[in-house]
Amino acid sequence: MPYPHRIGFSEPHRHGILLGHERDYSALSNWVHTVVPRRPRRNVLQVARALVSNAHRHTRSGDPGGTVRVVIDVNPFLVTVAVTDGGPLGGTAVPCPRLGDAHRSPLPGLHLVDHLAVYWDWEWEWKGTALGPLTVRAVIENP
Repeated sequence: MPYPHRIGFSEPHRHGILLGHERDYSALSNWVHTVVPRRPRRNVLQVARALVSNAHRHTRSGDPGGTVRVVIDVNPFLVTVAVTDGGPLGGTAVPCPRLGDAHRSPLPGLHLVDHLAVYWDWEWEWKGTALGPLTVRAVIENP
């Protein structure tokens, strides 16, 4: 199935899309405009784009055949954006999401996420004894 494609959920407030490795964010932008209410839309789009861009730059999601999964939960007061990457690149360094110096940060998009979200966190998926995909969740106010 070609990318992007939508992911269906039984919950009416939950929406998902699976993106490929291409760094064209127009499909993400168009999708966010269809599933997020007008007031938080700009912040949600900025957070989603920053997290997808980080996934493309720092994980296997940016490799040919890589994917990024984006799930958005819209509730009356909050919008949650969850971005799952394709897992860490080979090598010894494992890129953990962290804030550092805004100008030297290994993941500068996280500063934007930290600024726009009321809360964000992350978790690894374990595949046996190896690290698998990483999911970063950010919660944005829905005023």
